[in-house]
Amino acid sequence: MEDTYRFSVTTRVLETGRTELGPWITLEHNIFHPQGGGQPSDTGTVGTAPARPFKDPEAPGHTVRLSCETDATTGDEVTATIDEELRLRHAALHTCGHVVDSFIRQAGFRHRVSNHFPGQARIEFDAGDGKPDLQQLAATIEEQTRKAIAADHKVHADHRGDQRIITIDGIGEDPCGGTHVTSLGRLTGFSLRSIKVKSGVLKVGYTVEHL
Repeated sequence: MEDTYRFSVTTRVLETGRTELGPWITLEHNIFHPQGGGQPSDTGTVGTAPARPFKDPEAPGHTVRLSCETDATTGDEVTATIDEELRLRHAALHTCGHVVDSFIRQAGFRHRVSNHFPGQARIEFDAGDGKPDLQQLAATIEEQTRKAIAADHKVHADHRGDQRIITIDGIGEDPCGGTHVTSLGRLTGFSLRSIKVKSGVLKVGYTVEHL
């Protein structure tokens, strides 16, 4: 939550346990982002053992645990490493999704839901009663987004009360718990891959990579 570009940490095991899905551990310092908010989870390793994070609703503060079959026990020092390429791809897709979402909302559409998964990233909006000119809308959104990326607007995260707010300079801000790039100049290869209206819902698919 504090550093998208932190890919490894040496820390201690706080807890271990097991559910019907297998063993888990909790780390004192966690750098794994669990699935949520339309973003898939990180993957990585603890030592040499594969690890994947999940939020445990039964734990205090919705603690992030790691599904991991390791020999490490409570108190042991371990090195946790996340998949760097996957983390950067998720951060790029999530940040670009905020940019596209902001411009489409400015065009008068109300946000419904977002999906920032690689290969299927899309944002859905209420289409309204009219019939939007999808070709013109796509051209406008692509132009605005490419200009924003070229302008290299900075991206900030801060906490206001219980909310984490992501601010993109010159574009807008949203409550969000995802991972993000530090500036839009880190994005490359942006394009809208689809735009359509179905059952009153405007669906906008996009693609982007981390530079």
